[in-house]
Amino acid sequence: MLPRLPLPTTPAQRQLIYHAGRRSMAEMERLMARFLETELTTLNDGECASLEALLRHPDVDLLDWLAGVVPVPSGVDGEVLARLRPHAREHPGG
Repeated sequence: MLPRLPLPTTPAQRQLIYHAGRRSMAEMERLMARFLETELTTLNDGECASLEALLRHPDVDLLDWLAGVVPVPSGVDGEVLARLRPHAREHPGG
């Protein structure tokens, strides 16, 4: 469950909240909560779709890419990862 989120204004934002709040790793769920707390209302439908596509990858892969542990594979949206990266660094692991 994602606490303290602003109210979504579009169906795409509502769908993103749903998928972001159902991660297999608590670390990824917390990262998405931090991201959406500040960014949700600025996301357009295309950006929401890009984030949802990114969330189809396993959480362990996402966290490794965000931490720079392994290179991001081609075909993965680097802009979306770049937008998430500062939120991953805010409170690593918590």
